[in-house]
Amino acid sequence: MAMQEGSPVFTPSTQVIGNAFVEQYYHILHQSPNLVHRFYQDSSHLSRPDMHGNMTTVTTLQAINEKVLSLNYEDYTAEIKTADAEDSFEKGIILLVTGSLTGKDNVKKKFAQTFFLAPQDKGYFVLNDVFRYVEEKELQNSVPANGISEQASISALTPEPELTDDQLAKEPLTYSEEEDINNGAEVCDPLDEEGSVVEEEVVEPQNIAGQNERIVIVDSAPMVPDDAPKQSYASIVSQLQ
Repeated sequence: MAMQEGSPVFTPSTQVIGNAFVEQYYHILHQSPNLVHRFYQDSSHLSRPDMHGNMTTVTTLQAINEKVLSLNYEDYTAEIKTADAEDSFEKGIILLVTGSLTGKDNVKKKFAQTFFLAPQDKGYFVLNDVFRYVEEKELQNSVPANGISEQASISALTPEPELTDDQLAKEPLTYSEEEDINNGAEVCDPLDEEGSVVEEEVVEPQNIAGQNERIVIVDSAPMVPDDAPKQSYASIVSQLQ
């Protein structure tokens, strides 16, 4: 007797899981911050910048709870701009969130936050959580990479104008009396070897922004098809059991 085939098991995509997590996490963070620690475990690490901008990391559920409560997230509303998720190590999920936080003073601060969602028996828990405010003035005053300024990079990539045959005839090469052309620095003859040019790519800084009662997720592709039922993070987790 042939066995009847059961209904196919619904496996949500990584992006769907990430979107559902973001919606629930930031809602609880601002409505019930005393419950946020339930997303974590004792092995989790949570990192936040101090008043001087230096990153500090805490671990264990008690320390994470105390840190979250000390930041008074209930006094802020969050607006999520992007939430990008991808598969990671051991079936975990890397999640990058950008948005802005607005306090009671109506000052909006942009932020970026990265989560590593590690799999467990009943869905996922937050193993790593790194949050940082990203101010526009910090981007403008950022130190150039490797000590090379943008202007220097542009200058290095700008070729000098070539002299025409008429200009070479009118302006013969001359040397200073003090210059020893025989003992000077070695000059590369372009006829001996064809040189290679390595262009430096100038990376324009991007503004990044974080967290709100109203969760607005902007994604390049629809998070869930229109005809599919909307699911919460909890319902997705229950289906993974």
